[in-house]
Amino acid sequence: MHDRSAGFVLIELVTTLILVGVIGAFASLFLYSGINGYLASKRNSEAALKAQVALDRMSAELRHIESIQGAPVQTPPSITYRSRDFGAADRRISYDSGNQNIILKVNNSDFILLDNVESFTLIVDTDNNLDGSSDDSKEVSAIKIAFKIIGVGTLFNTRIYPRNFITKNW
Repeated sequence: MHDRSAGFVLIELVTTLILVGVIGAFASLFLYSGINGYLASKRNSEAALKAQVALDRMSAELRHIESIQGAPVQTPPSITYRSRDFGAADRRISYDSGNQNIILKVNNSDFILLDNVESFTLIVDTDNNLDGSSDDSKEVSAIKIAFKIIGVGTLFNTRIYPRNFITKNW
């Protein structure tokens, strides 16, 4: 006599393996999505922190400027200035589009403020007669800075209001 239950063992084993495979595939998909979400969040958080540090440094540099040396350049954006807080040396904030860096230049030494910058704008706003003088001169009212970091897509920007009256001489 043949045992009829012997065939069911093989079918049960194959069915169990298929179910374990399907459950494993879904579990790995959810795990993969979770890890990718975590890594993207970490990348964006690190980029935002680097951007905030760069914005803070540029704000500190430009808040106490005493004079702007020559006209600010729009392409690639740059500004050369002297700052009350950082000595008499000419300083320059510029964008190196080839290396995609925002650079602070002091005494012919370059310091990278931020790397992997997709785009950078620096605009100097001027208004008539902010200091109330009779010469009707234009003074710097604000300096606007904006940039995007590669892979993040968020526009980081700030508006800096100089603490000294800087007459537009360009």
